[in-house]
Amino acid sequence: MTFKLLLLLILLSASLHGQNMTNSIGVVTISDDFDNSDHTIEFLNDDGSVWKAVNLFDESKPIEDLMIIALHPDYFLYKIRCKERNSEYFRVVVNEKTGLTKRMLISPKLKLQTWEEYVLDVFTIGFNISENPVLDKINGVPVSKSPAKNLFLYPKEVKGEWMRIIWTDSNYPTDNSINCSGWIKWKKGNQIIISLHHLS
Repeated sequence: MTFKLLLLLILLSASLHGQNMTNSIGVVTISDDFDNSDHTIEFLNDDGSVWKAVNLFDESKPIEDLMIIALHPDYFLYKIRCKERNSEYFRVVVNEKTGLTKRMLISPKLKLQTWEEYVLDVFTIGFNISENPVLDKINGVPVSKSPAKNLFLYPKEVKGEWMRIIWTDSNYPTDNSINCSGWIKWKKGNQIIISLHHLS
């Protein structure tokens, strides 16, 4: 296994479960309006000097010291925990292990997602159904037909600490499939208690 692949696996697994949202306002990611004209994002020191410049399309080498909550360049996946925002920049956590923070200048290339937007912006989710049963409604009773272990579970809606998910007996819900739906808890206090799977 190459060092790059190992690094990506470490970074992706770090985002799957247990992310702490304390002292943060959301997640910085690449904007939907990114026009592809400038491939570089810069992380700045407090004095304005460049700590690290990252080419969004450069997959040739690992990004040293950058341990963000989700990183997968070949899928254009960059998710960075944001501690604060002012009129000029985001303060982001560039190393989830050490807590190191840097600045990112606000630009059309970037957008800030709330934690609620972030957990809905994943491919599928996972959770321990024995500890977090699927309910028919918020604070309701368990659904009559719980999802099987091998099914994809899709987040659809968030209300406070509750998340509505859907699933189907086939691999993917479609317009013609019979979709099941229910509510689970996605966080406890400031801790995310579900697994977030960004990729299929």
